[in-house]
Amino acid sequence: MTVAAIWRQNNYLWCAADSRLVAGKQDQVVTEKVAKIHSIPIAIHAQDMDGCLRTPHYWTQYGFVYAGSAAPASMTAITASTLLQQLARQGSQTSPPRFEEIAEFVRKVAQQFMTERRQLGGDAKFWSALFGWCPHASDWKVAHISPQGSESDFRVELDFPPAPITDGAPWLVLGTGQKVFEETYAKLTANGSPPSLQIPNKVIEKMIEENLDETVGGTISVGAAHENGFVLFHSDGVNPWDTSEPLRLFNGLDLDRDLGDVFPYKVETQPIP
Repeated sequence: MTVAAIWRQNNYLWCAADSRLVAGKQDQVVTEKVAKIHSIPIAIHAQDMDGCLRTPHYWTQYGFVYAGSAAPASMTAITASTLLQQLARQGSQTSPPRFEEIAEFVRKVAQQFMTERRQLGGDAKFWSALFGWCPHASDWKVAHISPQGSESDFRVELDFPPAPITDGAPWLVLGTGQKVFEETYAKLTANGSPPSLQIPNKVIEKMIEENLDETVGGTISVGAAHENGFVLFHSDGVNPWDTSEPLRLFNGLDLDRDLGDVFPYKVETQPIP
């Protein structure tokens, strides 16, 4: 599966995950470049009498991360991203939906894709989280979306895990690497390491570099929700043929050498702090 962690620190809600995808009973590596962290845009429109959408009067982004079956999880992220940019109602401008309403919508999307995948005989289960800033509560929120039940009563449920007391402590951990994550986190914090070290991030880096769990690998992906949206970061690498040349890696992709510019622009990202 994977490992992913969410934590609150320095006025951001952070998320980190590895980029390895495994499949089958033997956890065979399928790719080291899968995206498990997604940005979910939310756009709220007023609608005229003819049904046409006006320019959005509210826009933000939430983070979405998953562990488990990649196909239904990716389809959930893609579908939710597409539809949640089309929220509209006739009349004057109104407040955006509450975080809980958006999370319930994403849960229903996830249930559709998990149910269909199961009906077709495929690996369907994934565990995910939607997270970000709720303008109604003026606070951070995390929604946990998880499959429950057996073959006869399969369902997808939604819960809202409470925030940890300490900033920098994991709010939610997903994936088969959860046990190893918790053990490694306990070792790194045994001596009272300061929160500024971004310890959950360091834990996943250590799991990847030292191959502490067979399902965890590739490169680390990091994103952070802030009060007005969501940002994804790149990890730094070194060109093996020219050690003086830094690389910007995103889910294992070299943003400059593999992808390049969108002339006259380039994909601008910040390094993982």
